[in-house]
Order: sequence, then C-alpha cells, then structure tokens
Amino acid sequence: MKSVKIQKLTVTALFTSLSVVLSILESFLPTFAILPPGAKPGFSNIIVMFSALSLGVPQTLFIVFAKAFFAFLTRGAVAGLMSLAGGFLSGICMLIVLRRIKRIGCVGAGVLSAVCHNTGQLIVSFITVGSTAVFGYAPVLLVVSVVTGVITGAILRAAIPYFNGLEKLFSKEMGK
Repeated sequence: MKSVKIQKLTVTALFTSLSVVLSILESFLPTFAILPPGAKPGFSNIIVMFSALSLGVPQTLFIVFAKAFFAFLTRGAVAGLMSLAGGFLSGICMLIVLRRIKRIGCVGAGVLSAVCHNTGQLIVSFITVGSTAVFGYAPVLLVVSVVTGVITGAILRAAIPYFNGLEKLFSKEMGK
C-alpha cells in the first residue's frame, strides 16, 4: 500500500516537472503572426491530460496548481491567475471527458480542454480589466483552441504508450 502511494507521488512529481519544463520551452517558441498575442500551443497540457487519464483527480489538480504557481512566480499575479483559472477549468474538463465520456477521445478532449482553458483566461481578463470588450477576443481564441487542441490531443494519443511505459518502469522499481 505504501509503495503505491510513493509511486503515485513520484509519477506526480515527474509529470509536474515535465509540465513546467514544457511550459518554459513553449516560452522560447517564436510568436506566429497568425496567432493572437499570448497564444501558446499548450504542450504542457499534454501532461495534465495524461494525468487526468491515468493518475486521478488530486494528482491532476496538483499539477494544474503547480503550473499556475510557477506562472505566478515567473510572470506575475495576473499570469498566475490566468493560468490557475484556465488550468482549473481545463483540468476539470479533462477529468470528466477522459474518464467519463471516452468516446470523445484524446483529440476531442484536447479541443474541449483548450476551449475551457481560454474561457478561464477570458473570465480573469474580464475581472481584471472590468470590460466586456475582452469577450470580443473569444471567436479568435475559439479557432486557436480548436487548432491547438487537435495538436495536443494527437500528441497525447501518440505519447500514451511512452507515458504508460514510465508508469510500468516505476512499478518495477517499486517492486510491484
């Protein structure tokens, strides 16, 4: 029993680190003229999606909160709040879709979670700016969400065997 808890803790720590590293690497990507300011592919969300699929609610939400805390430390309070709101809505969406509505699949979950992430960010923008004008940005973000969600969902689908291999490695190391 104790080794299972240690294994989950270890895998959660590894996935948290991976999501933060992917977030850092994303910041080095050049901005594309066709993308709105601040739009990123969301590669770190691949880790959150896999956590939602395999680890559980507490572990997934821990990764979301750790990513938001990292954004807060490195980019400030507004970025931290946007990451928290977007990540929380997206994480809850992933937990529901990947665990309960399996027929949607990884790509559908990627799209829905990207839409939820951007919705959370728009809500924080609205609260911060105090103007409904921020919602004029919603159609652009919807298109970006579909594109990035398809990409991250497809990457997740391709990466699942490798992530499962990591879990099996930890199981062997833990003597299971």
